[in-house]
Amino acid sequence: MSNISLRQRHNKKPEELRELIRQMAIKLEERYQLNSRWLSNDELEVARSGVKGRITLGIDEVKVDIKLGLMMGAFKSTIQKEISRSMAEKLV
Repeated sequence: MSNISLRQRHNKKPEELRELIRQMAIKLEERYQLNSRWLSNDELEVARSGVKGRITLGIDEVKVDIKLGLMMGAFKSTIQKEISRSMAEKLV
């Protein structure tokens, strides 16, 4: 199993941050068929066969923790780069 763990600092208001993360989740769904659902106001779960993770919204930081199964592990680098780039663009 492969893990992706990313952190990105931000200075967004909670409502704006939630909307930016929602937009990022939509892109992940389009590209990787990741389903998402809000577990609380500050935690989004993403999942599909072979992938399970959470995006946690903090006061000044967003954390992404995703576990990739054996088959999806081959795409770790691509997925990690895309999420990292998206977070850097949207949250800075």
